[in-house]
Formats: sequence, C-alpha cells, structure tokens
Amino acid sequence: MAVTATVQTEVAAGVGRLVLQRPGDMNSLDGDTTRAIVAAVEAFAQDDAVRVMVLASEGNTFCAGGDFNWVLTWPDLDAITRRVAADAVMGAVQAVYDFPKPSIARVQGAAVGGGVGLMLACDFAVAASSARFGLTSVRNGLLAGIAIPVLIEAVGPRLARQLLMHGGMFDAATALRIGLVDQVVAPASLDDTVATLAGELMHGAPSVQRLIKDLIPDLDARPHDAATAELIGEHVAAQCTTAEAIEGMRAFLDKRKPRWAS
Repeated sequence: MAVTATVQTEVAAGVGRLVLQRPGDMNSLDGDTTRAIVAAVEAFAQDDAVRVMVLASEGNTFCAGGDFNWVLTWPDLDAITRRVAADAVMGAVQAVYDFPKPSIARVQGAAVGGGVGLMLACDFAVAASSARFGLTSVRNGLLAGIAIPVLIEAVGPRLARQLLMHGGMFDAATALRIGLVDQVVAPASLDDTVATLAGELMHGAPSVQRLIKDLIPDLDARPHDAATAELIGEHVAAQCTTAEAIEGMRAFLDKRKPRWAS
C-alpha cells in the first residue's frame, strides 16, 4: 500500500485501487491531488500485477471537482502558471482515460464537475443508488472543461450541452437512464458489485483489452470506409498470432480457462 496526503493506492488479487483521500474537502481536486492521481495511474500501468484499476474515494462524496480554495488562487498567477494549473487537472482525467487496462469508477456519493470527468474517464462506472451527479460549474461562473470530452463521449453532444448549461444536480436513476453510469446498486452492494465486475474483466486477454482501448478512439474518429476496414483487418490478423491468442484458442478447445483467467 502506498499513501500520499491525498491519494492511497493498493494492489490485491489483480486489482489496483486508487482511493482519493480528502474526505474533509469532499475529495476535491487540487494540484497535489491531480499530480498524485497521475503518478498512481502511471505506476499501475507499469505494474503487471494490476489487471484492473478501481477508482474510489473515502467519505460521503466521490469527488466534488476542482477545489475552489485552490482555483481562487489562479487569478493572481501569471498566465503561464495558471495554464499549468489548469492542465494539471485536465491531465489527471486524461491519465485515467489513457490507462491501458480496464478501469472502474466506484461512486458512493456525489460526483460533481471534474468528479464526473474522473468517473467518465474510467471504462465502467458503478454507482450507489444514493449517489448524486451534476455539472454545476456554470452556476459558479466556471467552465467544467475537465469533463467535456468524456461527457460528450458518454451522452452525446446535445445532452452534454443541456447538462453543462443547466448545471443542476440529479439522482443515480437519471444518471443511469442517460448513460452517465453503467450500473446502480444499493449502497451495501457497491463493493461486491465492483469486485464482481473486476473479476469478470480479468477473463479477458490483457493484450486484447489494451488494443481495444487504443483502437476505439482512433476508429471513432474515422469514416466507416475501406481504409478503416483494412486497418481493423491488419489488427485482427496480427492479434491471432500472439501468445495470448494461441493460449485462448487452445484453452477453449481443451475446455479449460486460459492462463490469464485462472
């Protein structure tokens, strides 16, 4: 287990847990926290013992977004330093989004602004039925820029505009209906549900999961034409020659689990 003033990490049974540790500040994001998130994600990416990352937090709030006590210092900074601070927040979300292995957000309480961004940067989001959500920055005169790219990916541009312009809070049932989260469960079932999902993800071949995370953003930006089909064909042909593919096919024929899922 590794602990900083703002983030705790631990690895057990193939799961790397990254836990925000600022419950007194609603797990809001400041410079130290964003840097700690990036460092933790990069360490998990390099650790072969980590098959799945779970992003969680202590206390009653998942993440309240940017720490206003920190952001209020920005107007006194020079333009370059202010931009560095803003980029640090964006960098934390990007690091989670770029993580090359499956990731799950465990949302036990409110996710607001940048907290929604962190959640949506994960591949899966599992929320307690008591959780609440909001892109409230507009009501504070701010732009929820940290959340915009992943929000558009999750719910589409029209609904993203509505959420960002309205700025109101909404419940977990609404978040599930609009595609902001993937599962909503009773608070007492949250940890078991996340653990079950993490276990299911470990049945997938790691090299294919990495390839999927690389390919989907690239293919989403391309037209569905012959060049795209050719690119996919190249990847399909190359993947079937890998050790994991050979092991997976042999395991199926032998009616056993492949080595990575055993």
